[in-house]
Amino acid sequence: MPVRSAAARMKIALALALIRLLSWLPLRLVYGLAVIPGGLAYLLPWRKHRVIETNLDIAFPELNAAQRRRLHRQNLVEMMRLVLESGAAWYWSARRLERHLASPIGWDEVEKARREGRGVLLIGAHLGNWELSSLVTSLKGPFCGLYKPPRDAAVDEALTRSRERFTGRLIATGSPAMRGLLRELKSGGTVGLLMDQLPRQGEGVYAPLFGRPALTLTLVNRLARRTGCQVFFVTVERLSMGRGWQLRCAPVPATVGSADSVAAAGAINAQLEAAIRRVPAQYLWLYKRFALPPEGYDDPYKKAA
Repeated sequence: MPVRSAAARMKIALALALIRLLSWLPLRLVYGLAVIPGGLAYLLPWRKHRVIETNLDIAFPELNAAQRRRLHRQNLVEMMRLVLESGAAWYWSARRLERHLASPIGWDEVEKARREGRGVLLIGAHLGNWELSSLVTSLKGPFCGLYKPPRDAAVDEALTRSRERFTGRLIATGSPAMRGLLRELKSGGTVGLLMDQLPRQGEGVYAPLFGRPALTLTLVNRLARRTGCQVFFVTVERLSMGRGWQLRCAPVPATVGSADSVAAAGAINAQLEAAIRRVPAQYLWLYKRFALPPEGYDDPYKKAA
């Protein structure tokens, strides 16, 4: 870990203190407070606006300009809610968290796979409150999550402590991670990871997403093929009026474990697209998901730079 200056350490300490403070606020207040900074973010000049606009143009060509502007603004409000919900994600007790969770949808299928002794792979995306996904899952039994450690040791320690405070356990990304994930799944364990990040060279294939080829991780396909695990697409979506969140689980078709990595990636992206269309304002549209296009396609973000 790099050595930080005194000023940097102070900033990190203040940020962690602010997250702790947010954990004391009622969720309905947090939900309402996000409207102000989210609305201001929409009005202020910011280079990420063009990225959001580009993504919305690709995903929702059927919307007119006014509808996309409304979705753009609402998306920034939802991102501010995600930030303000960090207090809940980092510090809430199991009892308090459970009080704000609606009845899960589809979790009985996960429990069935667990009872059968099969490994369970839960794949998620940057939708809703993805920080809560591993926590909510770990409330329901032992869970192992893949994560990228922050550069700062103090932040990493706080993050690890928060995510492992129930029954969760983290595996850091890197070369040993694959062995750890395989071992966990082969032993009938439950593993979770986010699947909508741009993969490194040689670790992805192109598959359709909103009608455009998107470079998609092959890690899920490799894990499914080598372990025979059951794969589920999981989201923790924000409910209206600060009522909390809802866990949703849907089985990914068996194609995800086939020898055809492109078909497997297509099955995953179909689940992602369906989830986004359900709550479009809650996706991380400021991420350049369609970067690194295949030959014959222009980079849609060059004009958004």
